[in-house]
Amino acid sequence: MNKNFKVIKINGFRGVLTAIFVIGCLVAGFLIFPGWVFMHLWNYCASFFYTMPSMHLVHGVILWAIVALTVYAINNNHPLIGVSSHPALNEEQIKDIMERVKANAPNPVNMPKNIKNEEKKVENNDKSDSLDEIRK
Repeated sequence: MNKNFKVIKINGFRGVLTAIFVIGCLVAGFLIFPGWVFMHLWNYCASFFYTMPSMHLVHGVILWAIVALTVYAINNNHPLIGVSSHPALNEEQIKDIMERVKANAPNPVNMPKNIKNEEKKVENNDKSDSLDEIRK
């Protein structure tokens, strides 16, 4: 099994722009928006007290980072999100599974022929039905 495969491939200037856009969206979605929510929650709660300072977006992002890292540190034994592989499967078992999948998969060479034959049958049935309707 080839373990040296490329995960991300960026081609040309458009690829770089797309990568920058994706990274910007991830930053906005996971940092800026929760920071904005924390900022507004803090400012709403601070409006009930006279001496509490108001926050700006940077402070909200910092507060969000503190909360997120604290939750991560507390739940280190039970992560909320995780990516892992099944430890009981070795390479031979994975190859066996892949062979079974390939054996049970429909033959892609025959698929278009079957689809074309079915389409012709449907077209022929539609034409005969429409001719019967016209004759009546």
